[in-house]
Amino acid sequence: MKTALVVYADGTEDIEVTATADVLARGGVKVTRAAVNTTGDLTVKLAHGTKVECDIHISDCQEDYDLIAVPGGLPGAEYCRDNKDLTELLKAQHANKRYIGAICAAPGFVLATHKIITSGKATGYPGCEKGIANYTGKGVEIDEENRIITGKGPGYALEFGVALLEALMGPEIANRVAAGMLMRE
Repeated sequence: MKTALVVYADGTEDIEVTATADVLARGGVKVTRAAVNTTGDLTVKLAHGTKVECDIHISDCQEDYDLIAVPGGLPGAEYCRDNKDLTELLKAQHANKRYIGAICAAPGFVLATHKIITSGKATGYPGCEKGIANYTGKGVEIDEENRIITGKGPGYALEFGVALLEALMGPEIANRVAAGMLMRE
């Protein structure tokens, strides 16, 4: 079974993290929700007040995942950027050529800051693209060579989730899930 680690921090954009985790789960991916904070608490409060109880704290993540997904939102993306445990996981994920997904502020704030995006095309929220050399501004950008998938922002959250699912499970499952959500009829 394919696995994904989806990170949640206080201030994470609700729709981006929820859509990502939901689409992956619909496609049969085992999703682990990791809290990113300095308190060790498993409960996070998203950008618009939704409280989520995560499965694990980022400092306790020991296994390898087929995908690590980092949503945007502020200050959530800043907390993710500043978290050493997450940074180490992302660098190892990249070095081992396993998938990384980032949307909204996360491509610039997290991946570019830590030199995970150094080549290849990427997108992100306008105004948060600092450090992304090949910024495209597209809704979703897939850099298969570097195994990095980026999304522009909340309006592209479902499309981003489907792109992540397709990378892990293939186009047949991704298309079936998208059709079931009435994205592709």
